[in-house]
Amino acid sequence: MSNQELERARAELKAVGSDWALLSSLENVTYVSHFAVPIDFGATAAQAYVPPLALVGVADSATSLIVSGGYDGGAKAQSVLDEVLAYESGFGMVPFSSRDNFLNRLRDTLRSAGLSSGKVKLAIEEKTLPTLALRLLQTEFPNVELVEAGDALTRARLIKTAREHDLLRFAALVNQAGQDELRRQTREAGKNEFALWSAVTQAMERRAGQTLYVFGELVTGARNRQVNYPGGPKEVVTAPGDLALMDMSPRVNGYWSDTTNTMVIGGVEPTAKQKRYGVAAREAFYAAAEMLRPGHQARDAFNAAKATFEKYGLEIGHYAGHQIGTTVNEIPRLLPWDDTPVEVGMVFSIETGAYEGAQGDTGARMEKSVIVHADAPEILCDFEWGF
Repeated sequence: MSNQELERARAELKAVGSDWALLSSLENVTYVSHFAVPIDFGATAAQAYVPPLALVGVADSATSLIVSGGYDGGAKAQSVLDEVLAYESGFGMVPFSSRDNFLNRLRDTLRSAGLSSGKVKLAIEEKTLPTLALRLLQTEFPNVELVEAGDALTRARLIKTAREHDLLRFAALVNQAGQDELRRQTREAGKNEFALWSAVTQAMERRAGQTLYVFGELVTGARNRQVNYPGGPKEVVTAPGDLALMDMSPRVNGYWSDTTNTMVIGGVEPTAKQKRYGVAAREAFYAAAEMLRPGHQARDAFNAAKATFEKYGLEIGHYAGHQIGTTVNEIPRLLPWDDTPVEVGMVFSIETGAYEGAQGDTGARMEKSVIVHADAPEILCDFEWGF
C-alpha cells in the first residue's frame, strides 16, 4: 500500500541528516503508520508501559511499530509499516514486568535495525520520547547521535495528502451530524445542556459507526459573552431567545474535525445585537476563507477577518483559525504575525469570533474547515449557519 505520509516524513528527516527516526507522539506515529493511535484511557492504557513508537529507516524501507499487547490487534489491522512488534503487557495471571518487556522489545528492534554498529543519527521527539527509551539509547547505543525530529515532522504534515483529505472530509461529515442535531434540538427551549450534548454526541457516533473521542464546549445564554474554556455543558436549562454556541472536535480514524456554530434557541428572532455579532462572525469566516489561496500568507486571512469585524464595530476575539490533521490545532495559525505561505493541499479550520466581554451578554463564533485548492477553498462540514 502506498504511504505518501511516510515518504514525506522521510524526505524531511533526510534533510536534517538523520539515518533513522524513533517517533513517539500520537500525531506522528498515527501519521506515518496509519494506525490511529488510541488516546490512552482505562485498563489498556494502564497495561501499556509506554505509548506506541514507530522506528523508521530514512534511506530504506525498514519500518516497525512497537505497541503493547493491548494494542496489537488494532495495530496489525491498520498499520502499513513493515512489521508490528508487540511486547507482553496487561494484568496476567502470572506476574511479569511490562517495563522489562518493553525494554527488551525496543533493544532487540534497534539492534536488528543495525543501530548498534557504526555512527548513526537517530531523530527523536524530545517532547514525547519516554525517559526509559532515552536512557536505553544513551547507555547501550553510545554510537547513536540524537537529533530532533519534531520540526521535520511538522514540515512533513504541513500539506495534506489526498488520503488525508478524504479522512478529514469524513471527520467533517461526522461533525456535521452533530451540528445538524444541535440545530434540531434548539428549535425548542427548555432543554438541559447535558441533554443537548448527549443528543449531539450520539448523532456523531451513529454517523461515524463507532465510539468517538470528543472534545468541545456547549454554552448557552449569557456565557457566550466571553471565551471561557472549558465552557460546558453545565446544569443549565435553555430559555427562548438564548444564544447557543457549540465548538465541537471529534477524532475519527485518527484525524480531527473542528467546527463551531452559534444560534438562537426557541425559534425566535434574534435581537439586533445578537444578529450583529452572529452575522459579523459568519462574514468574517468567508473573508478569511477568500484569503486561503496560493499567493497569500496565513496572516492575510486573520487581517481579512479582523477588518470584517471592524465593519460591524466589533473587535476580533482571538486568532482566526489553524490547520488541522492528526492533531486538532496545527501550524500555521491564522495570526497577524504568521507569514507562512498558503499552499494547495493545506487544510484550515477557520474560527472567527467576537465577544461582548464580562459586562455583556452576547458573543458569537463560527467555524468550518476548508481545503486549499488552486482556484477556491473547498468548505468542509457545510452545515447551516445559525445566522
